[in-house]
This record gives sequence, structure tokens and C-alpha cells, in this order.
Amino acid sequence: MNHLFENHDLVTEHASQLVDVTDDVLGVVQRSAVRNGMALVYSPHTTCAIVINERESGFFDDFAELLAELAPEDGRYYRHDDLHIRSEGLDDDDLHANGWSHLRAGLLSSSSQTVPIVDGKLMLGRWQRIFFCELDSSRPRKVFIQVIGE
Repeated sequence: MNHLFENHDLVTEHASQLVDVTDDVLGVVQRSAVRNGMALVYSPHTTCAIVINERESGFFDDFAELLAELAPEDGRYYRHDDLHIRSEGLDDDDLHANGWSHLRAGLLSSSSQTVPIVDGKLMLGRWQRIFFCELDSSRPRKVFIQVIGE
């Protein structure tokens, strides 16, 4: 069994940004020499997601708009942001009001995606791309890519 794990660093620019990491994943698959197995793409951040969809600007805009409607950044009370009642997760030096981004991540519920590898090829559909989705604000992020197989 072959195994290859890589950490890919990136810096996001804004909330609801979709960063195409497909070529990064393809590179790890190629370097792994795995012919049949799977590629796991994982975000170790609570306010990010891994999304598989089409690379199309209309989708990007619609996706951002839907997230803003479901969990708006402003104009709604979030208990997560109320430091008078919040008693957990307060050891972060970068504590800021981001209850909306945690809700967006909870709605998407996709901290990872797994894609089969068959005959050395990543089995994405014709229009499918793998995106790292920033659900909070601009910051340094990590994407873990792990390939396992024979």
C-alpha cells in the first residue's frame, strides 16, 4: 500500500471565496504513484469547507449570495459572538465575531471530500473541481491532501 500526505498552505482573501485546489490534488496523486485508491482533501479549520462543484463565476456568485442569506454576517444575533454568555473556546488570541462563519460551515458540513483514483486517474466528473471554501475572513489556511492505495 502506498501513502502520501502533503500540507498545502494558502492565504484566503474574503468570506465565501472558493480556491480551486484541483491541480494541487492532481499533483499529489501523480507524486504518490497510486494506481487505485483514494485522495482525501481535508480542511483542519472550523470555518472552512471542501466543496466539489463546477468552476463557473455564476455558481461562485450564487453560492456566496446563498450563504449570506442563510447566515448573514451582519444584522443577526449569534450566541457564539456574545462574550457575556460564551464560555468555551475563548483561548484564541484572534477571537472575533464570526458566529455566521461557523453556521455556514455547519450548514455545508464538508470539512473533507474523498475522490476515487482508478488506473492512476482522479475520478472527477467532466466539470467537477475541488475547492477550498473560506467561510470567515482573509487569513492563512492549510489544506491537507492524503493519497492512499496501491
